[in-house]
Amino acid sequence: MSRTFELTYQGRILSVRVQPIDNAWELWICENERRLVRADVVSIDDATLARRDGTSDPVADAVGHIRQRLASGEIDVP
Repeated sequence: MSRTFELTYQGRILSVRVQPIDNAWELWICENERRLVRADVVSIDDATLARRDGTSDPVADAVGHIRQRLASGEIDVP
């Protein structure tokens, strides 16, 4: 099961879902299980190193950045 982060955007209930790909995780903005926009990619190696050091949660950090980009209009959601 992949991680899911809920968010709202212009009154819409959306989520950011983490999907595994080769050596990385894609972070997709979804609505009702439908993928709308690939918002970011996180390297599994980088995430593993950061988690091992206990410094951060790179996926959660990326979701925070996605929220900021949505709020600023940098990401266009169809």
